[in-house]
Amino acid sequence: MPEQEKIELLTNNLKNYVNTNCELIKFQIVNQSSSVGAGFVSGLLIAITGILLVLFLSIGAGFYMSAKLGDAYSGFGIVAGFYFILVLVLIIGRKKLVEIPLRNKIIEKLLSTDQMPVVIAEIN
Repeated sequence: MPEQEKIELLTNNLKNYVNTNCELIKFQIVNQSSSVGAGFVSGLLIAITGILLVLFLSIGAGFYMSAKLGDAYSGFGIVAGFYFILVLVLIIGRKKLVEIPLRNKIIEKLLSTDQMPVVIAEIN
């Protein structure tokens, strides 16, 4: 086989290899971004549902405690005090309780390789 044909074959194989790698990277980016996006939307739906659950449970607890205490406002004051304490705990432990675990979860989701597509390239 002449040298010119070998160089041409090598060049074509190299172009195919580079194109295949570019396609693989594109598919990996699309896969990861769609996974993160879907996780965000599902997390948002769960969060909204959870917020509504907590809201109605809090209103129910406020009415229940108010009825037990015989006062229209005391139960709601107790529920508000509970949330005030919860907010203080979250403000004080913001980094340790919220920011660091959330950041780690996002990084873990972005760098996970368990959902990467497998692309097999044929080199002629």
